[in-house]
Amino acid sequence: MPQSFSLYQLLVPLFAALMIAKAVSQFLRHRRTLRELCVLCTIWSGVSLVAVFPDFSMHWLSKFTGIKSGFYALIFFTLVVLVYGFLQLLIKMEDNERTLTELVRRSPSPNCQIKLQSPEKNNKKLSAHSFQLLLFFLFVELPLLHDYRYNFIP
Repeated sequence: MPQSFSLYQLLVPLFAALMIAKAVSQFLRHRRTLRELCVLCTIWSGVSLVAVFPDFSMHWLSKFTGIKSGFYALIFFTLVVLVYGFLQLLIKMEDNERTLTELVRRSPSPNCQIKLQSPEKNNKKLSAHSFQLLLFFLFVELPLLHDYRYNFIP
């Protein structure tokens, strides 16, 4: 039985290709490590596969996790990834705090000033990441929830 091809099945892989190209560009400019590049390429490739082949990917994910419903497996997998990301951010924040504390303790005098980046740069970076997350949610998460809304059994 042929499946209908939705617009998001075209837009999500294009968006993922842009994100992979951006990651490669950042790697070439030494702003990302090889490990980060591999992780980003794996994530965005997986997002593309889920968008293009939703039935196959949900079936495979449910078999891989042992959870009968593909939707529940997706929710479980998403929660695990979010918790892992949150813990990684928490570890980075603690490392930054420790580094800042060491810098302040090593300062030669109380009048020593440390130059910090202007908040405008950080806000631009935050808004770019927020925009990427919004696009990800609109093109990936919402269509998946819409597809499985009718098959949801409590």
